[in-house]
Amino acid sequence: MVRALVVGSLVQDLAFQIPQRPGPGEVIIADEFGTFRGGKGYNQAVALARLGAEVTMVGAVGHDPYGDGFLAALEREGIDAGRVVQLRGVSTAVAVPLITPDGEVGFVQHPGANRQLPPAHCADLPDCDVLLLQGEVTPAASERAGGAIRRRGGIVVCNPAPIHDVTPALLATASVICPNEVEAAALLADGPAQPDRSDGAAMARALGTEERSCVVTLGAAGAAWCDGTDCGSGRPPQVRAVDTTGAGDSFCAALAVALAEGAGYAEAVGFACAAGAHAATIRGAEPGLPTRAQVEALLNHAA
Repeated sequence: MVRALVVGSLVQDLAFQIPQRPGPGEVIIADEFGTFRGGKGYNQAVALARLGAEVTMVGAVGHDPYGDGFLAALEREGIDAGRVVQLRGVSTAVAVPLITPDGEVGFVQHPGANRQLPPAHCADLPDCDVLLLQGEVTPAASERAGGAIRRRGGIVVCNPAPIHDVTPALLATASVICPNEVEAAALLADGPAQPDRSDGAAMARALGTEERSCVVTLGAAGAAWCDGTDCGSGRPPQVRAVDTTGAGDSFCAALAVALAEGAGYAEAVGFACAAGAHAATIRGAEPGLPTRAQVEALLNHAA
């Protein structure tokens, strides 16, 4: 069984299904409303567990009902939550996803406890086969975790989002980076390589090195990858997307599991594309995070 560690965010989602995004001063009446647990770290941890990994979660929540709910949910998913610290005097992070009829989603977020995760909380981490990091917690905590696991020979997968909270030191700890097109373009903005920003494969080639592989997610078009030597791409099975919240996190978790199990990038990216596609067929981040059986069923149906 793959041993996975996630250092990341936990965010309570207050999700609105809306006919279109509001303009300045405009009031939009939502078609539907729901509350879901989310955050990149939580989503990735739950997806890893449902895909068959043994998971430890490291993060921070408030000493409030949302925080209590996260701890209980992690336990139900079979995830070790002993390293999720519950802080007094700060709220659990909250986000408001705004989901339009095409399934696309935009967010407003208050980071709350995620920005209070102390780096010292990432000392003495357990051994793992793969570590997942993102940009929603304090960079110093993620850098400490990434450096420690990389030195032990583990795979470190970094999803550089939100991109403005990702530091060069954090990227340097990663053995795999997994940006979307916007994030990939931002990573290349100040570099010598200036590929076409609409060409995911070119961006993956520019960001992939012998020391660090790159997988660029392309939404419904799939993903492009490059490990510094070989490059390729994968496409997801065709599905009817209703909500893309959690699709990218499902992709990252599935990619991490497959790589830790020894799959090559072509196979791992194909598996990850199917995981992301499944997540997009269900409203809400947490309900759509796929099990291994669901991913394999989707791949078999597409074959």
